[in-house]
Amino acid sequence: MLLKQFIFIVFVSLGLSGQVTATDLITVGWLEEVQVDNSEYWLKAKLDTGADNSSINAEEVTEFLKDGKSWVKFSIQNAWNKKHIIIKPVLKTSRIKMKNGGVQKRLVIELKVRLGSISKQVKMNLVDRSHFKYQLLIGRSFLRPDFLVDSSKTFTLTGR
Repeated sequence: MLLKQFIFIVFVSLGLSGQVTATDLITVGWLEEVQVDNSEYWLKAKLDTGADNSSINAEEVTEFLKDGKSWVKFSIQNAWNKKHIIIKPVLKTSRIKMKNGGVQKRLVIELKVRLGSISKQVKMNLVDRSHFKYQLLIGRSFLRPDFLVDSSKTFTLTGR
């Protein structure tokens, strides 16, 4: 009975219809390796069902105009100290209210991310996550409706 209630709560929190069953979802751990930017570049990512959106640690951020539109160039670095440069158009600038009462400006881009066999274009906040252990946070907008996160597991998928 408790398992059925738990699965129902997970489905409701992910916004899934009653037609989806647990066997339709790919179970992943709270930490997984993901491929980013249609490349051979991999990051360890924290999968966070409490976050609406995804965020990536962006270093050396440079905004510029290209054909009258805002673009951004930034670098990311993974746990194996491999650096990767990304250049993308800026979709929007979000204003995030901080716990201390301040407001933080975050550029938002679209980035291709692959988790296991599933690849998706996802809106990604560029932010300083250097003080966190994991440079990439994957939120519900990516996880839904394909994944079920098991918080007792890590690195369940192999893709590299």
